[in-house]
Amino acid sequence: MTIVEIAWFNSTKAYQEDHSLLNETARRLKQFAGLNRLYLGWQVEPDTTIAYVLNIWESYDHYIAAGKEKEYSETFATFQPALDGTYADISVIMAPFTSGPEEAVGAPVTEIVLAGLKEGKSEADLSTLFDSISSTGKLIGHHWGPIRDKENQFALLVGWKSVEFHYEVAQTEIFSEVIDKGDSTLLDPKIAHVKFTEM
Repeated sequence: MTIVEIAWFNSTKAYQEDHSLLNETARRLKQFAGLNRLYLGWQVEPDTTIAYVLNIWESYDHYIAAGKEKEYSETFATFQPALDGTYADISVIMAPFTSGPEEAVGAPVTEIVLAGLKEGKSEADLSTLFDSISSTGKLIGHHWGPIRDKENQFALLVGWKSVEFHYEVAQTEIFSEVIDKGDSTLLDPKIAHVKFTEM
């Protein structure tokens, strides 16, 4: 099953000023078997210094196998100029989404939501919530899935034509049901807007 790796980190000033610093890292990563697509991104809000790497792997086994190869550690050496901190400071989640996330990730802006489930809620409630999101007809793809190795934690990707448009839609009557369902279903949601570029 396809699995999505999402990593984010504090970026260096050098990377903020020259986004090409990770081009070589991306080129090397794409050589590994099972890496179907790779995207680099920047948070539009709330913190524009946070950078992202999103990888779509053929399977979790492919991800694990790549990490065991000698070339993988060599590839990460090319990553250091972009990272403000150490590798331990990189946040990473893995999620098998219910559908391929290319549509939402390819949108002008991608909303990333990481959240738990409130007590008494289940994946069925999540499915109902996401059906409501889809029915608004205002977004560019939406995809969700459980976060691997984190019980009752989920990731949601929603594509928008702009951050401003997202906020405009959020104020409309058609989206009020979505917001109410989200408030009653999601626990401690963490939200960011990111602009991705496929490499």
